Amino acid sequence: MQPSRSAAAVQHGEGSRPLIVAHRGAWAQAPQNSLHSVRRAAELGCDAIEIDVRRTVDGQLVVVHDARVRWRQVARLEHRQVQDRMQVGQAPLVADVLDQAAGRLLVDVELKEDGYVAEVMALIAQRLTPEQYVVTSFLPRVLAQVKADRPGTRTGLLVGPGSARHAARRMREAGADFLAPHVTLVHAGILEWAARRSLSAWVWTVNDARSLAALSRDPRVAALITDTPQLALAASHPVDLPDSRE
Repeated sequence: MQPSRSAAAVQHGEGSRPLIVAHRGAWAQAPQNSLHSVRRAAELGCDAIEIDVRRTVDGQLVVVHDARVRWRQVARLEHRQVQDRMQVGQAPLVADVLDQAAGRLLVDVELKEDGYVAEVMALIAQRLTPEQYVVTSFLPRVLAQVKADRPGTRTGLLVGPGSARHAARRMREAGADFLAPHVTLVHAGILEWAARRSLSAWVWTVNDARSLAALSRDPRVAALITDTPQLALAASHPVDLPDSRE
């Protein structure tokens, strides 16, 4: 097991390598966005997990990535109905995932939609201290609400290939603390753009060995969000081989 860093060190960017963030948990041997995938990420030695939050029609805050499951909108289904449409263990309650991660992993909470910011933030505040989580979203207005509700929360704006042109405006609207660009934007100069503005970068979703190795050595990268956390951990913890001349 690789040793993970303390939450305080993670939050303040201490250490010589980027954070390793298990995207939807570590799900090579477990359903993604499940309690099992959270436990597995901790066992591997990841620094953090990334989870996706939605709300069901019966008012439950659940961890689900897609807006639809089997062609039905999560927002129009009860929690039980969402779970019935997914693998066993998927669509857990946000509260249960936070409880599982508390004291073991930093949590990157991605808010997929508007409309329940205060509810999510109340759940988080009951379980995690400010240095134990960040909140990310593609929606600047959601991040602005997070800041208004909990001013001490560290937030990150997610930027995909289609929205990079408007990153400056969206960052101003969001009032975010860091940028979370898609890995394809690295070659378009997004890291330099962020560095010039003193913004750290949480890059997603970085899965291949070559990219993981290169970005692990890039001082502009604060975190690597990945579907392959074991590969990422190996890339960020290089083994020092003995010098053959000795």
